[in-house]
Amino acid sequence: MKTTNFIYADQKKSMNVYSVSKLVTLFLVSIILLTSCETTDDADIQVNEIPNNTVEIFGGLEYDNSIAEARENAIQNFTIDATTGGFIIGEDGTQLYFPPNGLTHLGGEAVSGDVDIAFIEIYSRADMLTQNLPTNGKKDNGDVVTIISGGEFFVNATQNGNQLVAQIPFELTAPTDSFDPEMTVFIPENCDRLDCDVVWEEDEDAAIEGGEIQNADGTWTSTYVAPLTNFGWTNLDRWWSYAGPKTMVFADVPEGFNETNSAIYVSYDGEPNALAFFDTYDTDLEMFTEHYGQMPIGLEVHFIFVSVQDGAYVYAIQAATIGADHIEIFTTTQTTTEAGLTALINGLP
Repeated sequence: MKTTNFIYADQKKSMNVYSVSKLVTLFLVSIILLTSCETTDDADIQVNEIPNNTVEIFGGLEYDNSIAEARENAIQNFTIDATTGGFIIGEDGTQLYFPPNGLTHLGGEAVSGDVDIAFIEIYSRADMLTQNLPTNGKKDNGDVVTIISGGEFFVNATQNGNQLVAQIPFELTAPTDSFDPEMTVFIPENCDRLDCDVVWEEDEDAAIEGGEIQNADGTWTSTYVAPLTNFGWTNLDRWWSYAGPKTMVFADVPEGFNETNSAIYVSYDGEPNALAFFDTYDTDLEMFTEHYGQMPIGLEVHFIFVSVQDGAYVYAIQAATIGADHIEIFTTTQTTTEAGLTALINGLP
């Protein structure tokens, strides 16, 4: 792990150096929000500007490709007989059961013979981050808030490359340390592909039951059991509730980065199955935000900045306690590998 040197250099002066326009913007935001900035990093930066006095923006293709590659690399491939059906078990213990004669072609014809099953199972914050599958749930009024995940999954069935349909529900069984009766099924709207952007919405027609599976050593593990008919992405979740006032939160990232080449996530201390995502970039303020004012005041969190440049993950992780009209400022970054970033994210409280 090393400190990145893309466009930053330390100043001898004690204040942060910004472009004039950005400094004015931050000053105006501070007046409007009546707040002081909170950050855990006091390092100073200097921005190298290209000749026309505009800040050079890093490329975003590598970051976009990293998300696509992370999803592709997470796919586990299985084969079942469509006539007899069958079980598959993922590397993390998730089970899928396909009943006999439960699959059809798009035209409704019954499927027989071997069928290819593509499967992804996600239980960790790091996998949520590298695959850009945060636990953002959309309420009926359109607000996007945090949900607590019991597992995120991608399931698809094809035969000779042709898409199939589940005419009879197949069963997903996900292990859990403790069964939560508030868990239900969330799916993204109009998203049955591997590569779509995901915002989770509650499937009011779905249901989850409790169960158990026996381990190899004879012990038993609690499970969530969900009958599914949709191929694509599925999340077992519950709405996260936090009593107390909430606030709008902004995140100011280093110069050269914006929504085209980076992202901001927030992990909640003590909630390893939740990862919030700042889904809006304000081009006037040049800051990321969750834009619904749904971040709880007093919550202890870690802000995570991430990008990919020159083949490495560029990141910064900052601990913070959310204050009223919070602005989190990132000034320095480091670089690491995907494995290094995974260890850091999964090591957060």
